[in-house]
Amino acid sequence: MDDTNIQKPELYAITSADCRVVAEKLSSDPEGLNASGHIAPGNVGSIEKVMNEAIARGQKLWRIRVMDDLFGAIVGDDPFQNDEPRLFVWLDPKHRGNDLGVRLVAEAMRKLEESGREKLIATPPRSNYAALRILNVLEFTYIGERNSTTPGEEPRVQFERTPPRKNVTNGGR
Repeated sequence: MDDTNIQKPELYAITSADCRVVAEKLSSDPEGLNASGHIAPGNVGSIEKVMNEAIARGQKLWRIRVMDDLFGAIVGDDPFQNDEPRLFVWLDPKHRGNDLGVRLVAEAMRKLEESGREKLIATPPRSNYAALRILNVLEFTYIGERNSTTPGEEPRVQFERTPPRKNVTNGGR
């Protein structure tokens, strides 16, 4: 499938009304969901509850239409983390593999930065080579590795990115 016709992805805020569909999509792809580095709940009801709780906490989550798939990707704050805001990216398996992830993460970064996020943190498992490549392409800074505190989770690689400061002019003086 060729997704190269997507120039600038449009992000749509996920609302509580969307959480059931999002949960169904995520639960249908346990490998992709676990690639985020977390042991996430596997059933639709539990994922739906986590998504609703994340939205209630004020976390930012968006869905992205990819071709005819209204929920082709989910990006934003990691709904499975509430200790520090981390980047979350899930791309439907049928859309993976052609650099679409780079464009989607770039757009999610832009939206988070516009919403006032001063620092973006990503902590993919070290075996998630696609995520590591995307973070390098988008100029995240390697911070180091973190061992998991949750049994069964593999160590994560931590990356951070601070948005560039906007130039402020002082009236031509």
